[in-house]
Amino acid sequence: MDLRFDPLRRRCHRLAGASLLGALLPALGACAAGGGVRTQLLSAQRLNQLLASQFPYTRSFGGLAELSLLSPRLSLLPASNRLATAFDLALTERLTGGRYTGAMDLDYGLRFDAQQGAIRMADARVNRLAIDQLPPAQQQLVSQVAPRLAEHLLADLVIYRLPAEQLELARNLGLGVGALRVLPEGLQVEMAPQGLR
Repeated sequence: MDLRFDPLRRRCHRLAGASLLGALLPALGACAAGGGVRTQLLSAQRLNQLLASQFPYTRSFGGLAELSLLSPRLSLLPASNRLATAFDLALTERLTGGRYTGAMDLDYGLRFDAQQGAIRMADARVNRLAIDQLPPAQQQLVSQVAPRLAEHLLADLVIYRLPAEQLELARNLGLGVGALRVLPEGLQVEMAPQGLR
């Protein structure tokens, strides 16, 4: 019996084709909307979770001191298309064993690192840095040097890494990450045809 002409087999092929098309239509429709632009929204809660997973964040300064940033608390600044984060901090002096605590607030923009598929901090600005119980002479030095040092240390910190399969699918569809928009409800990641970015 020649199975190529089996009516049951042809009906199965048609049903499989229809179900595949049905599964693809929503994705294709989303691509077509807005001239091929697709968006993903990362809520403020999700952004806080992603950022918190990378902390505590500790850096050593030539073996003389160690700075740890803890408990990040992220907030959205849609008017300036930036994010802000407040941290607790701990500064440990290696020579004396002294340990000081404090707090730091900064705001920053975002940039997309296409090679790593990551959204990173950019143009970080420290707005407040306070270290409790630090002697006045050291407090003055810290207030002059620490903000720029912190901005440098956090300049490329990863906020979110796009899943590899999502990036691969986007590339196959000719899409790339375009605009990153901070909205009142979260961060909108725009995927657009690469020629339109």
